[in-house]
Amino acid sequence: MAYIKLKTFGGLAPKLSSRLLKDELATTATDVNLESGRLVPVTDNSDTLTLSNTSRQSIFKYTDSPERWLQFDEDVNVVRGPLPGDVNDTIYFTGQSFPKMGRSAQIVGGSVFPNSSFRLGIPAPTAAPTVAPVGQTQFDGIIAFVNESSTITITTSTSGSAAAHSASVGEYITLTGFATAQGVAAADINGNYKIKTVPSVSTLTVELSAAATGTGNSASVANGVALGGNSDAELDYETSYVYTFVSAFGEEGPPSPASTVITTDDNMTVAISGLETSTSITNTNLAKKRIYRSNTGSNTTDFQFVTELVLSATTYTDVTKNNELAEIIPSTSWIGPPDDDSTLYPDGPLKGLLALPGGVLAGFTGKRLCLSEPFQPHAWPVAYRLTLDEPIVSIAATSNGLVVGTEGTPYLVTGTSPSSMSSIKIETAEACLSKRSMVDMGESVMFAGPDGLLAARGVQVLNATEQLISPAQWQAKYYPSTITGFYWQGRYVGFYNTGSGFGGFIFDPRQGANALVDLDAGGLIRGGFTDPDDNELYIIIGNKIKKFQGSNTALTYNWKSKDFSMARPTSMGFAKVDAEAYPVTIKVYGDGSVIYNATISTSGSIFSVTGTTPSFSATAITEPMVRLPASVHKTFAFEVETAKVINEVCLGESIVELKEV
Repeated sequence: MAYIKLKTFGGLAPKLSSRLLKDELATTATDVNLESGRLVPVTDNSDTLTLSNTSRQSIFKYTDSPERWLQFDEDVNVVRGPLPGDVNDTIYFTGQSFPKMGRSAQIVGGSVFPNSSFRLGIPAPTAAPTVAPVGQTQFDGIIAFVNESSTITITTSTSGSAAAHSASVGEYITLTGFATAQGVAAADINGNYKIKTVPSVSTLTVELSAAATGTGNSASVANGVALGGNSDAELDYETSYVYTFVSAFGEEGPPSPASTVITTDDNMTVAISGLETSTSITNTNLAKKRIYRSNTGSNTTDFQFVTELVLSATTYTDVTKNNELAEIIPSTSWIGPPDDDSTLYPDGPLKGLLALPGGVLAGFTGKRLCLSEPFQPHAWPVAYRLTLDEPIVSIAATSNGLVVGTEGTPYLVTGTSPSSMSSIKIETAEACLSKRSMVDMGESVMFAGPDGLLAARGVQVLNATEQLISPAQWQAKYYPSTITGFYWQGRYVGFYNTGSGFGGFIFDPRQGANALVDLDAGGLIRGGFTDPDDNELYIIIGNKIKKFQGSNTALTYNWKSKDFSMARPTSMGFAKVDAEAYPVTIKVYGDGSVIYNATISTSGSIFSVTGTTPSFSATAITEPMVRLPASVHKTFAFEVETAKVINEVCLGESIVELKEV
């Protein structure tokens, strides 16, 4: 006797002919859970939040208590700040006009989040500072001296009036032309003279290294006095200055152009001016500036910290000695990430932002992969950028490195630090067709390729759906260039747009032949977010955030078997459906045509069946077993539709046969 009995149910494998499938595999499996081997309905999505409009494409769960969701109209990637112990809930995001960042004070203001944000990256001042030693203004001087005396007295004047000076005992000044005119030996090799006393604000006593010859006063202009000149009590050196902008959050940008080089020493005072107080770049968070000075006589050497000023300061007087200079400037190469400056970044601003181990952020634009300074998310040195052969489509992090999907060949980027990263071209002609299809699955990264759902692990990229779906079927049914993918409880959940409708699928790489089932999307899924705290998936439908399969309402699923070939033409007389509850609709196919279509229901302990093929009114039955029309066929298949759990389905030639099996 011939019979068909299924008590284990599997997923889809459309690549194989229906007749060649394993008995438990399906030709249709939509909205059904197969984890237990039974047919179990998935549940409906549950409402979480109403969005402010129906154009949202991206969401991000910012805080749990209270629950706050960020929402965007663009394809936005959000990451949390990498700094340990961050009490400000700092986030960074790309996908809008330029990369942005914000703390809770900016993000949660207002009723729609984020309320505001700042540009990611700190600009460099465009103007070099102006610097000059203080006190080198030329004064006229009335110089009094006595023959054979080792000192002279100088009364400083400007246009005949006494002028104040800022010189101190022990410093040196220059007496222009005095030594030559009076035969006084120079005090040092530079013609500078040491100040011995300061009787008043307009009078100095200068010590000579040899006695003066002659007596009298000299008011000659040639004997002018350069107060505050270089002090040969200290070593002369050449130095230069730069300054940086600093945000209110302490983020420091790259330095300004260097000032001109000046000669000074440790007894000198330097006046700094021309410090910019603003920038033409929009949406910055500037609050301060820092001044640095070179310590070894070159504007190409290391600059060391001098002081920090408020942003509004335009001048500063530097009295810092060399041994008082602090740390070397850290931000020389700390430019911001690629932004909306199309002259610098013709491929557009940074996108695809994600976090890597070690406090490093990554993103891309065009063919360039960009990396940040560790634990400095605002700093993206040019030296940390890699240029690949093809335009980048999407990136994702794995334990082995960074998987980069391109319009041509995927890459693996590895390294211990952003300064030592290198790219490995993976020898497989599998492009990434959709940025939003790339999903970090833990041990691997999955993305939509031209031939199937690809899994990248290390330097290997495999077609994970190769045994289930042919390339032609993948293109025709799943529309890979439109796929938006998500991680959900160990599974890959994908949604696609057919152009005239929408669909979805769940692929579980752990389930082998039972890995694939379809989803009835019910509408456009524009975006979503997988909460890392509980692995729950939240998706955007219309103007709602919905928790994927988050309700207790079971959906009606559809599962159709393979075509079972009979050893000889056979007439199946009965069908039995063992379910946890009813109603259950069962269709039986003979040689591909529906020969029976009926719904089995219950009322208390009584079963009833209503059929449309053949058409008949409700019939009472004692158990969920129905009589099939008398017809002979070479192949049989069955299909069930219900929102109830089904344990077993049997077809047989007789009632006795079904009861025995």
